[in-house]
Parts: sequence; structure tokens; C-alpha cells
Amino acid sequence: MATSSTTLVIASSSGIGSSIAQRLRDRGDHIVQIDPAFDLTNAESVGQELRSLSEGRVIDRVVFAAIDPSAFRAAPITSLDESEWDQAAEYPMRAAFIVLQQIHSVIADGGRVILVLPTVVATGVSGLVPLCSAVEAIRVMAKAVARRWGVRSITVNTIEVELSAFMLGDDDPNGVEIPAVPVLGQPSLPAGSAVDDVLGLIDMLATPAAGAITGALLVADRGTVMQP
Repeated sequence: MATSSTTLVIASSSGIGSSIAQRLRDRGDHIVQIDPAFDLTNAESVGQELRSLSEGRVIDRVVFAAIDPSAFRAAPITSLDESEWDQAAEYPMRAAFIVLQQIHSVIADGGRVILVLPTVVATGVSGLVPLCSAVEAIRVMAKAVARRWGVRSITVNTIEVELSAFMLGDDDPNGVEIPAVPVLGQPSLPAGSAVDDVLGLIDMLATPAAGAITGALLVADRGTVMQP
């Protein structure tokens, strides 16, 4: 019999997803996490892993923040071969599709699904066409899933942060090459921790009062893009 309320985190080995998982652990939340090295595009394996992780637990919140590192390498689209495109663009799309497909059977009715993504689509980045394509596809996928899963009172929402915040989280920036992103404006709010900002929104979305919010895009960039 399930005995505890649990957050499932699916994230890369570094960056904001990894930082969110650690912050949740540090404050005493019950969390389970898929190994960052796990192949998220293998539906059978992902399904087995999720069933194993959910055994004896109530999975009532899922945080997805997994994008293959190859997507962050800036390069002109004309220089990419098919395998490079597949790894940087198609893999993240397939991973999100498989994860959403498989968590449907383990998440509790009334659960919350939150996808964390970078804001690159809002500005467009010429050297990151695969990443922009993947982010837009995942965001649209989340909206479609939100519409279908509402019958179980499951909400599905997306939180976007600046690319540097997504790639770093609480990690040390030394040695991490952040692709240049067009700047549409300076933040209108004072600087702060993107991890804290995202955690605040995740907690807000988990409350009963946020049960009417689904299929939404929330941007936690302190008023830089001000995306509609």
C-alpha cells in the first residue's frame, strides 16, 4: 500500500533540475529521481523504472527538467548533420514524450506535472535551432497533455528560465560555456536565485488553490522577456 507523498524528479546531471532535486532533499521532501544517465527514449525501460520508483509511494508531483547537453552547443543549422540534429533536437522531444506517456500510469489523480525549460524560444537563437525546436515542441506537448489529463484533475504546466539559469542552477559557472542569447531588455526586478524562483512556483502550483491552472507557461526570469 502506498504510504507517502512523493515528488518524482527527472533531470540532467547538472543544471537547474539537479539543483531543484537537491534543494527538495535538503528541506526534507520525499523525492525519487531517475538516474540522469538513464535513456529516457526507451519506453519500456522508463515504464519499468517509474513503476519501481513509485512502488509503495504516492507520486503526486513530477518535475521534468532534462535536456541533452548536446542541445547547448551553438552551431549554424547548415553545419549540422542528421545525427547531430537527432541528438540535440529529436532526443529531448522523444524523452519528454516518453516520460509524459509513462508517468500517466503512476501519477496520482490530482497530481501536478511541471516541466522546466529555457526561454530560448522567446528570443530565438540562431546558433541553437535544435534547442529552440525541442523547447517549443515540448511546450506544445505539455499543453496538449494538460487538456487530456484534466479529467483526472492532473495539472500540467511549464516554467521557463533564462538559458544560463537552466544550464547552471546552483552549479559553479567556471568552465561552463553559455551560448550567447539576444537580450531583449534588462530584468525589471532585482537579481535573485533562479532555483529559488522556480521552487516557489513549483510549490505554488502544488497547492489546492492552483488547481485551476493548467496548460500555462510561467516565466521566472525576473521580468526580462515578459512573454505573453
